[in-house]
Amino acid sequence: MRKNKIFIVIISILMLATVSCTDFLVQDPQSSMTSSQVFDKVENIDPYILGLYKQWREVHKGRGGIYYGTDEASLGGVQARDNSERRALDSYNVLLNSSNGIVLYEWTNRYKVIAGAAIAIQALKPREGESDEINKLLAEASLLRAANYFELVMTWGSVPLIDYDKIDEYGTARQPLSLLFPFIEEDLNTAIKYLPEPNDPSYTNLARATKPLAQALLGKLYLYAPENSGFRDYEKAKVQFEAIYNNPYFGGTGASTYENILDVYQQGTPDYNKEMIYAFQFSNVRNDNSGAQWDVGSRAVAVATSVEAIAYFSGFDHLLPTEYCYKMQADGGLWEEGDVRKDMSIRYDFNYNGKQPELIGYCYGDELDPHIKKFEDPRTEAQGLNTWYSGKNIPYIRFSDVVLCYAECLFKTGKQAEGITLINMIVRRRAFNGRITSEQKWPTSMGDDEFMTKLLDERLRELCFEGWRKMDLIRTGKLNDYVSTRNKWAMDASNIQDTHKLWPIPLDEINKNSDMGIEDQNTGY
Repeated sequence: MRKNKIFIVIISILMLATVSCTDFLVQDPQSSMTSSQVFDKVENIDPYILGLYKQWREVHKGRGGIYYGTDEASLGGVQARDNSERRALDSYNVLLNSSNGIVLYEWTNRYKVIAGAAIAIQALKPREGESDEINKLLAEASLLRAANYFELVMTWGSVPLIDYDKIDEYGTARQPLSLLFPFIEEDLNTAIKYLPEPNDPSYTNLARATKPLAQALLGKLYLYAPENSGFRDYEKAKVQFEAIYNNPYFGGTGASTYENILDVYQQGTPDYNKEMIYAFQFSNVRNDNSGAQWDVGSRAVAVATSVEAIAYFSGFDHLLPTEYCYKMQADGGLWEEGDVRKDMSIRYDFNYNGKQPELIGYCYGDELDPHIKKFEDPRTEAQGLNTWYSGKNIPYIRFSDVVLCYAECLFKTGKQAEGITLINMIVRRRAFNGRITSEQKWPTSMGDDEFMTKLLDERLRELCFEGWRKMDLIRTGKLNDYVSTRNKWAMDASNIQDTHKLWPIPLDEINKNSDMGIEDQNTGY
């Protein structure tokens, strides 16, 4: 047996061990369940799939990883000084290399989900059509593999493909985009075929996927594919986004107010659910918490002697909004007067119980600059917990994201006025408290360059810090221009190149994978 086959088997065993904390792998007095036993009964498969969902959620905890290196946020000063690997992701310096531990972490954790999902797909595919429950579990495994492959391809380009039925054909070599995109497409079509609608009575767990999530990801696959891949297709993307837009569950508008999206006490309400195509579900309980606020809150609030460290907007400055992202348009920034999303997304005021924290002790100087507000969780303070226990849900794909993608596809396929009107009437009208003036409406006569510039700004206002910015900059060819002039660490370093749209393949992967050599590394690393 070849080394790469052994390596994949080891990965598979590790994956089973990773999710063995779920109830289905309870050991009897003599031995644990075998893989064949796991997939023999639905009652065993279901918790296995739930374990994969949990692993997928772990990839998206906090606000870091592949979300660094954009023009919407940059590393806090103390973090930049004390963590050279993290700083490299913003400054694009020589430490953004194949030995960077964060690069390895992001790669490995996505492949854990993919490997586990591939095991399930191999076992369930021959049973397709056996029952509705088997079909749904196959759909969920396919969705999980596709979603993680989508992020891998957008971050690293060509990557190894795990399909256990074709291991002799593919091995573990990097595969071309011409193979990877159709592979992801096939998985998503399987998911679309069998996943339930969000109004299906059987859909009771918001941590699980529905059909609109698969449709949204397939639309994004067509829209986000690099132009030189030959897979970008605005017409095909439009079909998927249009289906979600017309789905009566979402009411054609998503949540009625932007506040209802960000208010932690609205989570799970009908209005909130109308907005969330999918959100990673968290709580304030250890091992079920996201810790997002711990990452993005203010260190000055956390350590200042004049302010209680329990404040729900304290934290450790891992990511701060860039000046472009927190300033008004009149000052060279992003925000328009009257846009309610600004003060709901970004914290400017650090006054707490009548006290203003001071920049004292272990500080860099930006600890009281504007901070990310989207993930503040007042429940931690109410329960006497610090912000490591923050458990606010993290949106993955929202209805307004789908509307913006749909409008872009309409614009690109000759329906410019229809696309712009959609943005005005749904996304922008809600942003201005349901009343949009003629000055706030975009003109329907815009050309392509003006529209794309405005669209990127609108996506930033609507979706800032939710994880799509870097992919948006890469797919539109704006990563270099925008990051080099808006991210303070990238500006200081002046290192960013076109090759940085992809991350380096981790050296650990190259060393362990007999189908890869140093010559397979991405250009520029």
